[in-house]
Amino acid sequence: MDNVLHFPPSVMLKGDDLQTETSYNRKSATIEYPADATTEDQMNIVEASGTLDFWNHPEEDVYGETDGDGA
Repeated sequence: MDNVLHFPPSVMLKGDDLQTETSYNRKSATIEYPADATTEDQMNIVEASGTLDFWNHPEEDVYGETDGDGA
């Protein structure tokens, strides 16, 4: 890609008839970003990563059936 500005030589006339011309080519680019992950996508990623697998370990099971009943 050529990043140099190009200015054609000015055409000089007598008196008030000084004329200059600058030309350029405009190139545009469209940047498309991916859509945000949905909540379901995020949950699937966390599940697939194994981050929460520690909850399946027996030593994490510290509550019994009567815990939280207020009895």
